[in-house]
Amino acid sequence: MAERPTYKLRFLDPKKRFPAMPEQPAGRSYGVVWKLFGEDQHESCYVVEFVGKSHVSLLGYVSVSGEVYKVDRPVSEAPLPNDPDMELVLDESDSSIGEIMVREANGAMRACAQTVGSPEGPMREQSDHETWNSARSLPYGEFMASMFLRYVIFADSENAIASTADAGGLDEDMQNVIDKIKLVKLPEPVEVFLGFNTAPLPDAIETLLYRVDHAENPSGIERYAAALMSEIDLPRLRTIAAKSEMSLARIDRSKLFYLNFDRSLLDQDEIDMLLAIECRLNRLSGILERIGAGLVPAASSPSLEGCALFDAWHIAKTTNDVPRLLDTASSDNPWAKPGTVSCQPGGEWDVRTRFARIVEALNVVTRLDYTYRVNVVEGIMLVRFGQSVVDAMPQREYDAQDDAWRELDEDTRAIWAAEHDARVALTLAAACFAAGTCITRCYVQIAAPDSEQGERVAATYFFGRAAYLADCVPVAKDLESMDMDDMPCKRVLEAYESTAPETIEPAEVHARPRDDHRTLPPALRDLLLADKADELEVMEEDDDPYVARVVELREQAKVDRTGAFEGFSRLVEELEAKCAVAELLATGPVQTQFCDNQLVRMVLPVLEEDRSVRILRAPDALYFAQHEICSFYAEQEDFERALPEVRHLYDLARSSMQSHFALINVLARLERFDEIIEVARHGLRIASDRSAIGYLFYRLAFAYWNCDQLDLALACYRLVPRGEESGSSALEEMQGLMNEMGVSEPPTFEEAVETIRKAGLELPPVPAVTNQLADAAVQLVDNGFFFLARGCIFQMWRTMGNDELGSLNRSLG
Repeated sequence: MAERPTYKLRFLDPKKRFPAMPEQPAGRSYGVVWKLFGEDQHESCYVVEFVGKSHVSLLGYVSVSGEVYKVDRPVSEAPLPNDPDMELVLDESDSSIGEIMVREANGAMRACAQTVGSPEGPMREQSDHETWNSARSLPYGEFMASMFLRYVIFADSENAIASTADAGGLDEDMQNVIDKIKLVKLPEPVEVFLGFNTAPLPDAIETLLYRVDHAENPSGIERYAAALMSEIDLPRLRTIAAKSEMSLARIDRSKLFYLNFDRSLLDQDEIDMLLAIECRLNRLSGILERIGAGLVPAASSPSLEGCALFDAWHIAKTTNDVPRLLDTASSDNPWAKPGTVSCQPGGEWDVRTRFARIVEALNVVTRLDYTYRVNVVEGIMLVRFGQSVVDAMPQREYDAQDDAWRELDEDTRAIWAAEHDARVALTLAAACFAAGTCITRCYVQIAAPDSEQGERVAATYFFGRAAYLADCVPVAKDLESMDMDDMPCKRVLEAYESTAPETIEPAEVHARPRDDHRTLPPALRDLLLADKADELEVMEEDDDPYVARVVELREQAKVDRTGAFEGFSRLVEELEAKCAVAELLATGPVQTQFCDNQLVRMVLPVLEEDRSVRILRAPDALYFAQHEICSFYAEQEDFERALPEVRHLYDLARSSMQSHFALINVLARLERFDEIIEVARHGLRIASDRSAIGYLFYRLAFAYWNCDQLDLALACYRLVPRGEESGSSALEEMQGLMNEMGVSEPPTFEEAVETIRKAGLELPPVPAVTNQLADAAVQLVDNGFFFLARGCIFQMWRTMGNDELGSLNRSLG
């Protein structure tokens, strides 16, 4: 073709960008447009490549009768060729199946693919292996266009626009874009983020700048990385680093960097600076992902200008996810059954976890700090996220049409930040509606920092589901090609400005157990060994008179230890008598137990086989007084008399780690190592906290050593988590044990786990505990007991380290 002109897209022109196909070249975007050149009764659509922000180049014409022709101009300017370049041939006996025929160089038509579906309905490719077109069903025009791209355009190396080797026929603007984004093979691969996972952040940035500055011929990606990093005030960053520890994490699902730091130690300007640095890292990472390098050394690179084009596209493309998100509404929820109990489809757990999963995977270059609330019964959601930092936006933009760089002043960057936030808001609304078909309304709020209140709402948008699907989704598809300067999304959202209610959730779902007198559903009663929510309270009232007596006796002990001991003994007798009366008055089997926190209470039922048993809360003062009695004997080193008292403490709090530790400490002083093994193994059955697990393995290792079970002792030492309080002592003792055994290397983690497994021990937290917490969390959320659910979910998050659980937990607060 002699020339390939480009055509300007208007704001409301119907168009669709296709997700990337495996066959297409990097850095390109393809799709279809409809009625761009007026009414044509024979036209289904045009196949196009999107050029720059608002232009297309024509590649093909899809007719309504099954033919596709190569074109570079609309049919109103140049007639179609006599013969099609691709054709759909339907089976004569079954019009729901057919073949795709493509024209070869000699003019003959060759079958290249099988199809299922009819032109009146969705179509897809039928293949023995998964292809882009077999994995999705598309309307006739989009299906034919995508097949044409894959089997004709991308396969035609001589004529295809996919080939950048000979693009001389393109118009000047398009030629320039292709030249700039074209990947050039590098003499040696370049690792842009070298050292960022090990060195302090200021050093990693300064080292990157040094490497590029001293490179003989730096690549485009290196030059762009240096340009971004040179915008950072390194001396100020070092000052901030001295105030707050920083660590750079990588989130695999979203392919984003996350800069960890302590906000409480910094002022807002310092926080904003760190968030802007994080954004620069993610903008750079986005370019590397786009050219196919990711975090591995890049073997090829676009030009400096090409990197700028990719960078601007990455910021502008935020709403590209909207159609994809809405398509996930009917997909399976991986969090539907985290334990042994499934959530209610379309219930609170289902909707909240779907939303968290969607948002945690979004590739948004700015920090997406968000909270959300849900009321499934009312079909409403509210999402709030923090506004973008202006300094995170680019300081320069490359204009491919003018082949010139443009400086972006503070006002322009503020416009970009506001437009970016509007696009994020539009995307989060899609996430709300994708979280469940029951969600028919949503509020999306943008929050700004506030020195007095912490944050203030800067904007609120309200969307109804039907209006969003009809009016907003088409806009979301087109925003990528629209100038950020014009604020097209923000202008669209002006029609959706609103105010949100103070809360969308009923107050009862956030009630503390002591104030919540609702009856638990049957499944939760058996799971938690309680009939009402208030039976799960573990905290004593602030003005409890018995706790006040404990405080008085502790003060007395400073001057009269013996008198205080007698007072504690009388208090224990009095409270035990009260507990005995409560047990006698119970109408069913009960146990009196002390739980030092809500998590301990949730795990307690793991130790009980009889699901008809109900737990009566032991008074705090009873546990505290009994603990003081144990301490009295321990201070006198009268461990024989301390032992029955500490056993009594242990029986009173069977799921408490502190009672296990107290008993182990006394048994250790008496060198009763067999009994230490028994108590430590019991503790590991219910332990879920990392530090508690570490301490139990540490004491278990020493006990096994003294019982001449050296392999087991070595395995237990190896399983003490590094960095915990007992970690350094465990390493020192393990080395001594290895010397005694004549072993030079400790077992691997896997070998240690296998050793304890053969001894009947599981690596904690054991499935019984994780399932207990997961099952409780799911059912508590679905039934509206959010306060109780949060403790379970928080521990699940600590154990699994999954950001979706952290998001879910925040949504319940």
